[in-house]
Amino acid sequence: MSAKVDVESRLRPGGRSARVREAVLHAAFAELGEKGYGGFSMEAVARRSGVHKTTVYRRWPTRESLVMDALDSRSDRYTPIPGTGSLRGDLRAFGADVFAKLSSPHGRAMLKSLVAGVDESPEILEKVRAFWRERLDVGGAVLARGIGRGELPADTDADLAVESFLGPIYLRVLLSGYPVTRDFLERLIDLLLTGIANRAPAGA
Repeated sequence: MSAKVDVESRLRPGGRSARVREAVLHAAFAELGEKGYGGFSMEAVARRSGVHKTTVYRRWPTRESLVMDALDSRSDRYTPIPGTGSLRGDLRAFGADVFAKLSSPHGRAMLKSLVAGVDESPEILEKVRAFWRERLDVGGAVLARGIGRGELPADTDADLAVESFLGPIYLRVLLSGYPVTRDFLERLIDLLLTGIANRAPAGA
């Protein structure tokens, strides 16, 4: 019996198990981190995980389905909504949390894989939209608390405000590599809140 089959047998007591899934998804994410979406292959995942490729294909018939499952397994959709008691404090905590997750090895690999796969796969595009919607919803909840405390106008465009806040953070992670420091977040928050306070009235 080959080593690959031995590994698969150990991982599959009594049939297909959560341990097989975890081994394959862990390998898939490692491949994404090293080679990106363009260099991702089912065969490489099978080799890395020690699970026979026919087993991998049986559960994930396409590259897209495996990538989607791997990305879901590392999703941070359950990000807690900050509750510091002030809008500025909540935005600071939100920005720091987003940066910490994006700049981690898993977070960076996930982000780059999503960006690279958008033009190649409708499924990845949907994942990007869902991922971004989760970010906007958490940021929207932060702004809603600020509106409730009277720190923001009631007609603030939450999605636009959150995109304006997160955009520079994503830019630094993806392109420039510049640090996202506390001072940077403070200046970003200043720009955001000043812009909201001085914007033209809706409909003007």
